[in-house]
Amino acid sequence: MKFSTIVRFPLIAAVLLVAGNAEAQVNATSVVSFTQGMRADGVSPIGVTRSNSNNAVGAITASHDANIGEASNNASSVEFVSLGFGGEIVLEFASPICNQAGNDLTVFETSYGTPSCVSWPEMALVYARQDDCQPWTLISPNAGICQNADLDLGVLSWAKFIKIEDITNPTLNVFLSSNQDGFDVDGVVGFSSCGGAAINPADKYSPNAVVTIAQGLRKNGTAVPANRSIQSKMLGAPQMSDASTTPANYPFYALGYAGSVVLSFPYTILNVAGADIAVYETSFGDNASRPCSSYPEKAKFEGSADGTTWFDLDAVPANGDAGAILCRDGQLNIPAAEAGMNYIRVTDMTVAFGAASTDAYDIDGIVGLGQCGNASTGTPAKMSTEEEIGEGEFGIEIYPNPASDVAALNVAGLNNMDNYTIKVIDLMGRVISTESVNNATGSFTHNLSINKLTAGIYMVSVESNGTREVAKLIKK
Repeated sequence: MKFSTIVRFPLIAAVLLVAGNAEAQVNATSVVSFTQGMRADGVSPIGVTRSNSNNAVGAITASHDANIGEASNNASSVEFVSLGFGGEIVLEFASPICNQAGNDLTVFETSYGTPSCVSWPEMALVYARQDDCQPWTLISPNAGICQNADLDLGVLSWAKFIKIEDITNPTLNVFLSSNQDGFDVDGVVGFSSCGGAAINPADKYSPNAVVTIAQGLRKNGTAVPANRSIQSKMLGAPQMSDASTTPANYPFYALGYAGSVVLSFPYTILNVAGADIAVYETSFGDNASRPCSSYPEKAKFEGSADGTTWFDLDAVPANGDAGAILCRDGQLNIPAAEAGMNYIRVTDMTVAFGAASTDAYDIDGIVGLGQCGNASTGTPAKMSTEEEIGEGEFGIEIYPNPASDVAALNVAGLNNMDNYTIKVIDLMGRVISTESVNNATGSFTHNLSINKLTAGIYMVSVESNGTREVAKLIKK
């Protein structure tokens, strides 16, 4: 009898279903990859009866350790797939497994008659991940699991992929004497499902929700203006604008002096080689060579896997950054003792300075680095502003925006400008493309071919005769 059903929800962890309820349990829905090993002698292949990888998909039978009448060359007479010694299988879940209190999933292995692990030590390592290019996180003990096992997702807030790798010792006489075939996967059951709104690829490794917030005040003791207090400005990929802008379009949230905020990430930020986090703070007219002492807006950064236990993040030393404190833009490392984080806490540490209206640390955006191909080197780019190299004598507009293949760039040029340099720049400040346009008639439109760009947020820079202006472009 089937005792669990597949429940389908969108990808992101937002809905927690109650463990133990059959409707809440989730099963693998497809096989991503399957590499089968050999029998114990190292040369004999596994028979076709035990080689159907789809037996690891779908609901688990209550009699998973019972011989239902296995017949040679009859795949329907078994309800599992044999990995073979050293083999592995990767399973995908249409509805991700949610990390909850206690264990989160069970791996079911078939050993007829349910022998003890002492007498029948079929062993496997189990890994999980959220994205098909994210590094695997080991969720089983280092020594592996023996037959069936309940497991916790650990640092991962949810998981969409599970990998099971056989590590059974083929030289043990109990396996070699009858030329056995290693760990047999009957299936994997997640105890609860996560669901929620889909996430734009450009926003996967940026915060998507405000958990708690306590905004401070301006230097003069008054409240931070409403147009600098829009919480959504901290969420998603950073707009990376250090340029002055109209109040209605301030692309940041001002913490205020001694203010703090806790943000959550839709995807777990794993501890990877190099910097793990890039922080973008908005200070008008900022540039990479500007010393911290000239505009000392600072904040402390902490990470957490569960939103309860916090650890200091380590600032990558630059421009006065030290310990867990950054001065304006900067990068952070997750300490070696921590596997990753799902929450970040930012606390303003600015010592009052400047005009009475200053409102301390301004969060434009936060990005996880080294996650699924995100760049993990370099420092956050500070976009030059029109105040630094010109007075903004012309305006630029991009449409449609977002765009998928071609975006029209409208430039309100002047008759005394004729040679324009147009650059497309990614969020790390890298120039993706450069084009030269000659036009002396004033306003013109230039088509940007963006079909080869990956989905995400880019900046388009237009420069002529010492004037430069920047606009945001979203590639779908």
